Amino acid sequence: MRFPLKRKTMVLIVLIAVILSGTSLFFSSHIITDIIDTHYRKVATELAGTVSVAVDSGYADSLRRAISNIYETIPAEERIVDEEDPRFEAYLQNYSHLTESMGYKSLLNSLQLIYDKNSVYCIYLVYLEPETGDCVYMVDTDPEDPCPPGLIDPIDDNNAEALANPEAGFRANITYSEQYGSLVTAGSPVHDINGNVVCFAAVDISMDEVRAQQRRFVLTAALVQTILTIIMCVIGIILVNRLIVQPINLLSDASDRYCNGDSVESMREFEKLEIKTGDEIETLADSMKQMEHDINEHIATLTATMEELRQTREEADRMDYMANRDALTGVRNKRAYDEEVRKINDDISRSNKRFGVVMIDLNYLKQTNDTYGHEAGNISIQKLCHLTCGIFAHSPVFRIGGDEFTVILRKRDYNNIESLAKLFDESIADLSSDSSFEPAERISAALGYALFDASKDSSFEDVFNRADEEMYARKKAMKSKNN
Repeated sequence: MRFPLKRKTMVLIVLIAVILSGTSLFFSSHIITDIIDTHYRKVATELAGTVSVAVDSGYADSLRRAISNIYETIPAEERIVDEEDPRFEAYLQNYSHLTESMGYKSLLNSLQLIYDKNSVYCIYLVYLEPETGDCVYMVDTDPEDPCPPGLIDPIDDNNAEALANPEAGFRANITYSEQYGSLVTAGSPVHDINGNVVCFAAVDISMDEVRAQQRRFVLTAALVQTILTIIMCVIGIILVNRLIVQPINLLSDASDRYCNGDSVESMREFEKLEIKTGDEIETLADSMKQMEHDINEHIATLTATMEELRQTREEADRMDYMANRDALTGVRNKRAYDEEVRKINDDISRSNKRFGVVMIDLNYLKQTNDTYGHEAGNISIQKLCHLTCGIFAHSPVFRIGGDEFTVILRKRDYNNIESLAKLFDESIADLSSDSSFEPAERISAALGYALFDASKDSSFEDVFNRADEEMYARKKAMKSKNN
């Protein structure tokens, strides 16, 4: 049975058009899905890393310990996971008082600041119980249904990986559930001052709207391609070469270059096309240009967002550094000192007790201020700080008051404290008697020190008080000698 050429041409054109349209739509959909998924995994991972750096690890460690202590006192069979269980609310009441703590509120405020600046579903802190593998919530910013402290999530693959290797955090993963929809989740470890993993900062980004836009785009593209396929088949009977094959080849080539290119130029392949057929093929070309433009705009927006997150992270680091530094001298301030004292007291409870305290107080500061002015007094304070940092070069120096400095003895300074104290007194004596210096630079200061003694000290404050008493005794002796 013979078929006319017209019919063969129609069949061939229809077959080719259907195959090309379907293939293009299929691969475009998968490529866009892969691009979107990869991007949002990266965004979630980077934002989780930003949150892990921004939160106060000290508060996080304290809250985790508090929750863990309560968790361990509750029998395993009374740790309720199912929200439908009538005992669920009673179980959570064990932790409800923690939401009034300063640490919880501070952590929630920190997370809320980042949450407000980013389009995310929620940001939260969790930790893993190593014995049971439970994922336990600490703080959650979900505005509608936040997970309270102590809420338990069953272990999944991401939890299991983080349990085995906490430094890896929660690998970015996209999941779907009827309750939360499509979410991309990532988690980054929060470290304490010693580098230990305290908990995990996790970020959930909703993919529902992204998926909805993607589906609308695919349906629209499919509809447009179906209509254009019919039109191309009709026109192809008459002008196969001039009106169909060439424009489709141009579009196909641009699509290949766009999909396979990795340069900025390759992201403008459709923009460079000049197809003026006056029909739906030109409409398709314009649609592809618009799609290309929209995708490029979206990528530019995402790039700008990532840059903003980077700058926010850098600013947070800078603010944290400045918050722990004394503006006049540049050494650590009272805030940093209080944090160091907390850590030392923790170390004492774990039998790590090798440290000492040096108290240094500037003499005659009021007299200098009254005689030469407060600027001269500032010079005296800076001079004393410079001398102290030079002598105790291996230990942290803190300015805890107007004219008071504290040195927490470490390493070599701890072993050589007697010779260093003698060197300090000699240096002060030389400075106070050197007429080549300005009056504000001829400083006088008293030093007292004490080393931790397990037989008499149970906390940092005990050592501090002994050092402070010795310093004041030295100050009194110096003033008596001068009088």
